[in-house]
Amino acid sequence: MYKLMIVEDEPLIRMGLQKYLDWKELGFHEIVEAENGAEGVHTALKEKPDLVITDIRMPLMDGLEMIGSLRDTLPETLFVIWTGYNDFEYAREALRLGNVSAYLLKPLQYEESLRTIQNCVKQLEQKREQARLASAIQHNLVENMQLKRSRFLKQLLEDGGASADTGQLADLCGMNAADMQLQPFVLSYVPASVPSPQSRAWWRQSAEQLLTDLLQRMIPSIERQHLFCYSSHHKMYAFTVTDEEQAPYLMLPPLQQEAERLLRGAAVEPDVRLYFALGPVTSDLPTLSSLLHQADQAFFARFIQDGARAFELRPSGADPLRTALIQLGDKDKMQLLACLEQGETEQLEQLMRRLGQELQAKAGQIPMEQGLGFIQEVIATGIRYAGKHGINIEETYHQRLLYLRFVDDFDSMPALFEWLTGWMLQLRTDAGQAARNGGAPDTAVFDQIEAYILQHIDQEITLQMVADRFFYNPSYLSRLFKTKLNKNYVAFVTEIRIAYAKRCLVQSKVPMTDVAQMCGYASYKHFVKTFRKMTDTTPSDYRKQMGMMD
Repeated sequence: MYKLMIVEDEPLIRMGLQKYLDWKELGFHEIVEAENGAEGVHTALKEKPDLVITDIRMPLMDGLEMIGSLRDTLPETLFVIWTGYNDFEYAREALRLGNVSAYLLKPLQYEESLRTIQNCVKQLEQKREQARLASAIQHNLVENMQLKRSRFLKQLLEDGGASADTGQLADLCGMNAADMQLQPFVLSYVPASVPSPQSRAWWRQSAEQLLTDLLQRMIPSIERQHLFCYSSHHKMYAFTVTDEEQAPYLMLPPLQQEAERLLRGAAVEPDVRLYFALGPVTSDLPTLSSLLHQADQAFFARFIQDGARAFELRPSGADPLRTALIQLGDKDKMQLLACLEQGETEQLEQLMRRLGQELQAKAGQIPMEQGLGFIQEVIATGIRYAGKHGINIEETYHQRLLYLRFVDDFDSMPALFEWLTGWMLQLRTDAGQAARNGGAPDTAVFDQIEAYILQHIDQEITLQMVADRFFYNPSYLSRLFKTKLNKNYVAFVTEIRIAYAKRCLVQSKVPMTDVAQMCGYASYKHFVKTFRKMTDTTPSDYRKQMGMMD
């Protein structure tokens, strides 16, 4: 659809031109007016019409002057002069100079006028198509460059810079290799303990833009084309390339305060927190790789700096010698095993709470690796218990547990150890079920899953969410549904939703559309279709059968 502007000093003629052709049929959804060239300039700059039809002789500013004033500012706009025979040479001169696309002679001839406007519409269509193709080409070029940069950064992180090519980096950012200054940044998000599909999708869609916006607020001179980004799990790794020396530490007041404010304001998803770390400037790619990996150590500081969101990677040797040690003693290991063996839930929770408090108390005095080692020892004790009871840890439980990736999911040590306690309790439950079922889990686990689904029945509940809640490997859980229940997870959830819908329909007179939403169906049409497939009747007919209709 296009916009038309008519510029004519005679009101009756302006009105007549609006009625002369079927402008909507020709593709013009809006018509604006101006009564002279001066007003035409003002209106055109505001409305940005696609086509302008103008007289030549008008007070204040004639049509040719108006076109001359607008053609550079509105290069995509087409101009058609409508003029009398006496001004015909002016119109022809305007055509030769490129000011106008066509002209119409007074008095207008309908067929000629229609053909002229139709030709203008074809030109507008061609311009739009050319613009669309140019935009698509540019978009592909940008995406291709971003992909190359992302791959470069991924390789840098994976091989530690051993195969990093400074020349390749220079080509990717169009700079002289000898002048490049590199500064690392990492943005991390901490979701709720059971990340929702919405929070994951929000992070995938928003992470790079969030980081870009944050950096541009902190470093106004930075240009987007000098930013390399790569996303992995809950982190967005990045570095900037500039040809001017930057200050090695940007996290200084008031920059620190501004970063904290931006990080808090950017997390629009509920129960999502953002954390940011930056390192010093370097010109060496292997050093850059090391600094990016050290961001994990900087993020570990959130467990001891209550409320802090932005952290600075300190240069090597900046920290005083740390002599504090922490390890899981034999006594604690034996007590942990005893609690698991004997099913002493309360004692287990107290022990895990104390271990978390001990780690938090020393977290500021030990390297991050030692803190992770302590957590790994706690997990290893659970693995020892699982092995004794015939549970295959790697097959059954999520890799985020085995490889400590779950640490990224928490912003406090108590929350982290509460989650670990939950795994220990689930481990105890699974071991008991395996013992009762000759070494294999029994169907009692599905009762737990059903209870969890009913607690969140009005929400989207994916297999991944259930796996996260019960610490399972999603593949293992999927196989469990097929081998034990002879159905997949989706069928299991659908049965629960429809059974719940039946109860809602019988026990209340809530409108059918509300029942659909209460059962987790955003689409009422989909709810009815699923209900009919499962019950051979519609929700309204079912309610009638149960005698619940007025």
